[in-house]
Amino acid sequence: MQHQGSEEVRRQALWMADRCLGRRIARLHRLVSRRFEAELRESGLTLPQVEVLSEMAVSGEPVRPSEIAGWLGIERSTISRNLDLLAQLGYVRAAETSATGRTTRVVVTDAGHQALADAQPAWERAQAWISGAVDEDAVDALDRWLTALELAPRPR
Repeated sequence: MQHQGSEEVRRQALWMADRCLGRRIARLHRLVSRRFEAELRESGLTLPQVEVLSEMAVSGEPVRPSEIAGWLGIERSTISRNLDLLAQLGYVRAAETSATGRTTRVVVTDAGHQALADAQPAWERAQAWISGAVDEDAVDALDRWLTALELAPRPR
């Protein structure tokens, strides 16, 4: 197998790095997350915890962890870790467990609803700052990207 010269590899890597959508989106994610995390710090909740509590509160009924993972587009192991932490804080609890013990549905507790309400001003500050930093066209483009990528056929 032939190896390209190191200068050629460096040029190719630079070209890929400059054009990589994954890298740019990951950087955008880090910038947005940092702002939300900085604002939310005083509430004691993290952005992922706010996302989970919000999705559960919107549902208004006991939900399976796998449903929450699907709504948020995250792995089930990630949702399990978040739910474990939220349960330790008393913000969620198991509402129903199947006879086999394999399926559990969870709900937001009163304390969880209060924590979400308490975090709202911090969330609003982060949201306003980010929305003010980009124009409305960028927000619309983001929504179009999300819709297009969610509807795109999955590669096999």
